[in-house]
Amino acid sequence: MGQTVVVVVNGEVLANGHGSTISDQRLNAACLSDGLLPLFNSALRLAVLHGNKPQVGFVLFRSELSSHVLHTVPLDVCGADTQGATGYILAQAFRNTLRANSIERRVTSVITETLVEADPAAPQTLRAIGPVFDREKAEQFRQTRGWSMLNEAGTGFRRGVPAYSPKEVLEMESIKQLVTSDDIVIAGGGGGIPVIRNAQGALEGVEAVVYTEQVADIFAKQLQASVMLMVIEGDEKFLLSGFSTEAANYLSLAELSARLERARFQSSTVQSKLQAAHKFLQEGGEQVVITTLRKLPEVFSRQSGLRLGSPSPSISLFRIEEKVPQS
Repeated sequence: MGQTVVVVVNGEVLANGHGSTISDQRLNAACLSDGLLPLFNSALRLAVLHGNKPQVGFVLFRSELSSHVLHTVPLDVCGADTQGATGYILAQAFRNTLRANSIERRVTSVITETLVEADPAAPQTLRAIGPVFDREKAEQFRQTRGWSMLNEAGTGFRRGVPAYSPKEVLEMESIKQLVTSDDIVIAGGGGGIPVIRNAQGALEGVEAVVYTEQVADIFAKQLQASVMLMVIEGDEKFLLSGFSTEAANYLSLAELSARLERARFQSSTVQSKLQAAHKFLQEGGEQVVITTLRKLPEVFSRQSGLRLGSPSPSISLFRIEEKVPQS
């Protein structure tokens, strides 16, 4: 299944670009959709994944504020909630862009479950989620709800949940069929809803998170994608790590490997994206492009984007036609 592009959009792109209200998220989705127009208006097959870190935080915070009168919402259901809502917002924005440009393509949003590697005996990496609490409230939740609480210096305490590695995307065969049929597919939101199989073999949701970039690698491999396009909210974290995603920059796979071997990145965002890019390229992907939302339209005119891997992938929209400065 060649000529496929996997697009990975940070949750912060949608929730923090022009603000975080639902109206703001619609505006951010419209900006993203307009930026992706060259892909929509091509023969390329497309799968779009989105993060959900801020959106899950909003759901958890609402749940906490109303916990004295309503039931709380388990984290797996929060993931399902945000997949549905964000998938709806993105699908509507995509359809509006397609209609405005007289492009006949279907858009399908798929609620996605990800089977995770959850070994209780293995050391767990905890990731902070949800609202910030003071020490007293954090200790209360530790005792009454059994939460692990992480102290974030200068901020306060947040709930810590395991970050599990993905094993399988349960809806992948259906997603393949939709992508092959030329649908623009929105799936794998937030890395998918993390699920396990219990002792009886039945599926159960778990209180955990999955890194979207790791699931994007599964999508790219299963869909035989040639290019992965990552859209982030801002360039600051990459600049502090010695990269720029808003200028036109290029690194070969060998150069990327060397940077990953010798550098320790302070930002987990930078680390996870570069590691996912490295894995994608090592497994046969041609190119990864990382750019910000505001510079997304300039990727297709070769004026923006950190390009990793081949400078001349088989998809012409992503080829570098002129030599660009080395990072």
